[in-house]
Amino acid sequence: MVVKIPKQETSQKEKQFPLLLFLLLLQEAFLFGVVSSMPTSKKLYGEVKSPNYPKPYPDNNITTWDISVPKGFRVKLNFWQFDLEPSEACQYDYVKITADKQDLGRYCGQADSITGNHPRGKEFLSTGNHMQLLFHSDFSNEENGVVVFYKGFLAYYQAIDLDECVKGNDIEDGPRCQHFCHNYVGGYFCSCQPGYRLQSDLHTCRVDCSNELFTEPSGYLSSPGYPQSYPAELQCNYSIRVEKGMTITLKFLEPFEIDDHPQVRCPYDQLKIQAGQKTIGEFCGTVPPRNIETNSSSVDILFLTDESGLSRGWKIWYSTERIRCPQPVPNDDSTIIKAPQPIYRYQDYFIVTCKTGYNLMEADEKLASFTSVCQDDGTWHRPMPRCEIVNCDTPRILKNGDFDYVSQKKNNNYQSVVRYRCNEPYYHLVTNTGSDTYTCSPQGSWKDQNGEEEIPACLPVCGLPDSPILEIQRIIGGKDAPPGSFPWQAMTIISGRAGGALLGDRWILTAAHTVFPKGQSESEETQTLEQVAEKAEIFLGHTVVTELFKLGNRPVRRLFVHPDYNPNDEHNFDGDIALIELRDPVTLGPDVLPVCLPDPGNSSFYVPGWMGYASGFGVEKNILANKLKYAPIPVASQVMCQDWLQGKKINRRDPVFTANMFCAGSPNEGKDTCQGDSGGALTVRDPVTQRWVATGIVSWGIGCGKGYGFYTKVINYLDWVKGIVGKDWDSMQAVY
Repeated sequence: MVVKIPKQETSQKEKQFPLLLFLLLLQEAFLFGVVSSMPTSKKLYGEVKSPNYPKPYPDNNITTWDISVPKGFRVKLNFWQFDLEPSEACQYDYVKITADKQDLGRYCGQADSITGNHPRGKEFLSTGNHMQLLFHSDFSNEENGVVVFYKGFLAYYQAIDLDECVKGNDIEDGPRCQHFCHNYVGGYFCSCQPGYRLQSDLHTCRVDCSNELFTEPSGYLSSPGYPQSYPAELQCNYSIRVEKGMTITLKFLEPFEIDDHPQVRCPYDQLKIQAGQKTIGEFCGTVPPRNIETNSSSVDILFLTDESGLSRGWKIWYSTERIRCPQPVPNDDSTIIKAPQPIYRYQDYFIVTCKTGYNLMEADEKLASFTSVCQDDGTWHRPMPRCEIVNCDTPRILKNGDFDYVSQKKNNNYQSVVRYRCNEPYYHLVTNTGSDTYTCSPQGSWKDQNGEEEIPACLPVCGLPDSPILEIQRIIGGKDAPPGSFPWQAMTIISGRAGGALLGDRWILTAAHTVFPKGQSESEETQTLEQVAEKAEIFLGHTVVTELFKLGNRPVRRLFVHPDYNPNDEHNFDGDIALIELRDPVTLGPDVLPVCLPDPGNSSFYVPGWMGYASGFGVEKNILANKLKYAPIPVASQVMCQDWLQGKKINRRDPVFTANMFCAGSPNEGKDTCQGDSGGALTVRDPVTQRWVATGIVSWGIGCGKGYGFYTKVINYLDWVKGIVGKDWDSMQAVY
């Protein structure tokens, strides 16, 4: 509202009064005008208005407002109405805004006035939670000699969240978050980088890197804060512990930066690495070390820093693999490592043979074979043997026997005489020429009186284990076989792990499909028996697989597969029988003893209900067993087995059940053999002779432990076996 009141012609402020008079009048206005202060409570919003608003504000007035909002908020101010006397630089009437000790401006005028400084919708924002307004009016309001009444102003303020985490908004005493700041409405909280712990002041972070343990096969570890600068005064200890027999490899990643000195090695910060009892080194600088193969399953890493802590630190990727053993090196040109590998690791083994005309020697002992296994400490369990040319120094060892000197001279020279005898009760002596006496010949070999070099044979006594088993247990997840209970058990590795039974001292009875598997590949189909024999591995003499490997492979001389067996006919296992002839006879004893073959005229062992015993190193809980398992399996009715097979298929064809097979087990009790047991013998104990007889060979089945198992009927193939083994036949029957 504008009211015109006559005024003296000298009423214009800039022109009527000299500067001194203007100052005096202004001072008078301050002395006699209204001065007030109006604090506001800490509310989230409110209004501020000039005195008497919306009526014209009074002259000679100074009013201040101290606006406060709760801690953690900022003040935002908007003018909704603003009508003050305009003047140059707002000298007369004005509103002055300050916040956080900063002047946010002086404002006056009207929205359409040329002079003055109208806010025009401007928003005013404090940094902290306080804002001050100062309203000032002089002694009069007039324009061109006319008194004008101005309404003043109406402003609204509100509290808005203060983001304390933004740089420059830290208005508190003390430090802001050392690592991470998280804002929320009305406040904030701090957190730390991985590996650090927030301290009690809720702002600072300290690293916790002592006694860090890593047990996974691979992983990362790094200095605190990596790749940012690591803290000062650290004493970090990281330990890597993996399974024994594994070796840890350390790979340093980029960037690598540990404080160093150009003249003194690692005087400030150090990264120390120790593997087992061996100190690998102390590292610093900016060039990462090369990959470190520790040859240890135990590594400790110590990281020490001084008070500076300005470098970016380090990061390591560690991985594990089986520990290496040294590459085996032959001692002489006559020593041959069979199928050598470029690298040998924990649990690998190598087999050593000799050239023709040489004996395999370990110290002073002549060996039939040699196997050495890589141990978990990276060493071989046996040193490399040597090959020594044959001479008469020592008569040939009689397998399962010995010799006594007959001549007065016992130096093994020419014409020295020895007499051979067998080790009872596992062998009995059999000679081809009727002579058990041998003389050292000029040719450097021991010969009998007929000039024959072949020494007597100690034929095995079959079927009489020292610790026969008579307990009942399932083979699927069944009981471990005690030592000496199934001493004829062999483990064969030809086309995979399988079983077999020792006949005599050099023959292994097994299934033909372990030699030539059903559904074999084209490369397998073209292999000859000689080629298969060359790669075959036979293990005897223990109930634990790892110990079998240590005892060594029994080299194979020949393989024989029954002519009726057809590897291409996948649903028909007729003729599933094979014989393996070992290159050297085995030494019999409590842990290695042959099983007998049945009497051709005695078929009582195949009567339903007769209890047989199966043993093997086959599948147990979906993995190959490490220990020999056994189970009693009763002979079943052929009719019941034939009925059980109705509707079952092998490769979408009906399985063939011939007279050369019999079945055993029960579809309800889960007594059965499984993969890896193939080729093993089903044995029965003859109630008359008390000897164990191999009546069947584990041949085929449908599933493991889900029904009957099917076995090759050994009695039907005795003529074929006899024709193959020849003179060894007598040692395979219970006639002694």
